[in-house]
Amino acid sequence: MKKLLALSLSLLIVYGISAQDGKRLSAAQFLGYEVGTKFTRHHRVVEYFEYIADNSPQVRLIPYGQTFEGRPLVTVAVSSKENIRQLETLRKGHLTRIGLNDGSVVPDKQPLIVWLSYNIHGDEAVSSEAALSVLEKLASGDADVNKWLENTIVIMDPCVNPDGRDRYVNWYNGVQLAQPNVDQNSEEHHSTWPGGRVNHYLFDLNRDWAWQVQVESQQRAVLYQSWMPHVHVDFHEMGINSPYFFAPAAHPLHENITPWQREFQQLVGENNAGYFDEEGWSFYTKEYFDLLYPSYGDTWPTFNGAIGFTYEQGGSRDAGLAVLNDYGDTLTLADRVSHHYTTSLSTIEVAHVNRERMLNEFEQYFQSAKSNPPGTYRSYVIKNSNDKTRIEALLELLDKQEIKYNIASGSKKSYNGFDYLNNKNGSFTLEENDVVVSAFQPKSVMVKVLFEPKTMLEDSLTYDVTAWALPYIYEVETYATSERIETNKKYENKFTENPKPTRRPTAYIAEWNSVQDIRFLAALLKENIKVRYNINPMTLDGKTFGRGSIVIPRSQNKNVKDLDSKIRKIANTHEQALHYATTGLAQKGPDLGSDQVRYLAAPKVAILNGRGVDANAFGELWHYFDQEIEYPFSVLNMDYASGVDFSEYNVLVLPSGSYSKIATQLMDFARGGGKIIAIERAIGTFAAGETALAKAMKSSDNEGSSKKEGDKLKRYEDSERSYLSNYVPGTIYKVHLDDSHPLAFGEDGSIHVMRRNSTAYPYIDGWNVGVIKDDGHVSGFVGHNLKRNLVNSLEIGQESVGSGSIVYFVDSPVFRGFWHSGKLLLGNAVFFD
Repeated sequence: MKKLLALSLSLLIVYGISAQDGKRLSAAQFLGYEVGTKFTRHHRVVEYFEYIADNSPQVRLIPYGQTFEGRPLVTVAVSSKENIRQLETLRKGHLTRIGLNDGSVVPDKQPLIVWLSYNIHGDEAVSSEAALSVLEKLASGDADVNKWLENTIVIMDPCVNPDGRDRYVNWYNGVQLAQPNVDQNSEEHHSTWPGGRVNHYLFDLNRDWAWQVQVESQQRAVLYQSWMPHVHVDFHEMGINSPYFFAPAAHPLHENITPWQREFQQLVGENNAGYFDEEGWSFYTKEYFDLLYPSYGDTWPTFNGAIGFTYEQGGSRDAGLAVLNDYGDTLTLADRVSHHYTTSLSTIEVAHVNRERMLNEFEQYFQSAKSNPPGTYRSYVIKNSNDKTRIEALLELLDKQEIKYNIASGSKKSYNGFDYLNNKNGSFTLEENDVVVSAFQPKSVMVKVLFEPKTMLEDSLTYDVTAWALPYIYEVETYATSERIETNKKYENKFTENPKPTRRPTAYIAEWNSVQDIRFLAALLKENIKVRYNINPMTLDGKTFGRGSIVIPRSQNKNVKDLDSKIRKIANTHEQALHYATTGLAQKGPDLGSDQVRYLAAPKVAILNGRGVDANAFGELWHYFDQEIEYPFSVLNMDYASGVDFSEYNVLVLPSGSYSKIATQLMDFARGGGKIIAIERAIGTFAAGETALAKAMKSSDNEGSSKKEGDKLKRYEDSERSYLSNYVPGTIYKVHLDDSHPLAFGEDGSIHVMRRNSTAYPYIDGWNVGVIKDDGHVSGFVGHNLKRNLVNSLEIGQESVGSGSIVYFVDSPVFRGFWHSGKLLLGNAVFFD
């Protein structure tokens, strides 16, 4: 009978029929089960939010996009009936108050805006379940809640990562038993690779708030910045043996987090603690979850003026509907829902109580940003002499942050400032069309955070990356100066399409400097256009082309129909400037017919994934090939990789992971002429045996000294920190390049990387293309032992194996999809021999 009733209620909703008594259905009635007794698929979560919005004058649905897999991204605004009626007016008035809207109408009444984000990690699935209960409560007509809503607008995003959530929920619902099994060994507590934490491209969306590589992040940021809430909460889960974490956050706290932002964290924590103590629920504060790295769901809102929070509930993918943890306690989904439900409402309550001060502090935050920006530097100058595609990629990120910039005009002028690429203070000349980012703007805190050359660390025990300055990410000549540079000329993308040639060129030539050039090359190869590339600089028609420039000879493309128009169309689509060579005779360097202008055969590429492979690392590469360079590739899963004939491919890319089960097969592939690109932990596969790397490692180990007796003496209370001396969480390092080697084509003598690998690799008897020297450490934390060991170590290398080779990237060249400068190096590894 109960099942029939539940089914009937579900059918009523599907056909748009309200409950018989005319009242809104509860979440339990709508779903056909009590919240917390099952995992709800994303479409049903959305349907409930739509249902409430359709049937409550206090709720408005705000769709904001869709995921790569086509699932809807939605929020709702919940407030008083009056506020909902004038929602758009209130939104615009709020932005006008803080200087982010040019409008002049400012309503007398300004509600607080509290934004609650649920389920950014898909297999931390309690969040969306809790969101159902929170929405039901907010729209219930409860007298206390309505009092809050008179002066508060609550924005709720029930699921930030629908693709990841459904991957987990569909898996769990497919393996669950009639009654939950609390045994940790049961299948329902062991989700399959890659798990539901990540989105379609296996990116961790809670590391993507600032960089906005993924479509979910991009669309959410647009909506977020159209509201600019005062408070933002990001709901998570952690391991089954942990209780609950809420603010105050752990140290280190970024130096630009204001006293008020810190104080409000304490106020919310005290209120949350009161409710948890009343129920006898365990919790902790001030540990693990810090506020430093700017791309989290707590820090990115914080640097946008809000007070950002991370709330962590014990559970996550291992918990299922119920699990017995290591302490003999049974943790249920219903328990987890109750905890997130409680902190959701508690946070709204504290915001309501502190409304007046919060409004004043928020306005002051942006007024100060415009008149007295934080930090030493007042202007950041990006030289126009940089590669234009790199400049535009950086400016695209600034646009996403709604950071303003202009370009210099008029006569040259000298300034003193910090030179990022040389990591020192010096003088520079401001020239026409240099890009100038002023600190005097509403988003000045975000400007300072994204451009800060050195991150101030009050504590080295941190959760994630410790350095991220944009000039290193994009490898562009940039200067930070304490002087205010006034500019008002707008930057314009002035690409001029390649014209129809007046005579048939001997060849078309394109320079090789950025990932955009790789995308152009990929497009040519997909059209079966034959190309070559020069391994030494050459000068033709008075123009010099650096190593790696793409040459499209007419003589080798005689069978391509409409060759000239096809090449121009591809080039113009990719905004690629072409040189029309009138002769194959070089004025300097190799002629076009020289064997120094090598034929580039389209490589057949495969990437390994599956068990033993880091899902995030595979996702970086998947996104790179699929979206960044749009080049075809095959994905080989480790479950069946041992049965694949690798000789069908030219290039095998190994994301960070373990490949010991197919190590012999991989070596045979290389000996037979294949190229292996091993990244991060994948290098370990070749650190034993007869490779040059293995021999170098063995020699290095023999030269090392044993641990000193004094090093063995340590205090137990320091155990958490004992590993730090050999650890790097994410630090910027300068790498010196052999720019004559194909792996470094398109770069100058050095490049910057995000160092996250705690293994120092010695030089190899091969090509040490990228190495760390004594000037390597640039910004961020690195343990003192590791820092010493990294001097004169390998970062990028290549060794010959039989008739093939192995390329080593000690750190990911495409870290989290935002490390822009490394994308060219990975392209070199794939396409150049």
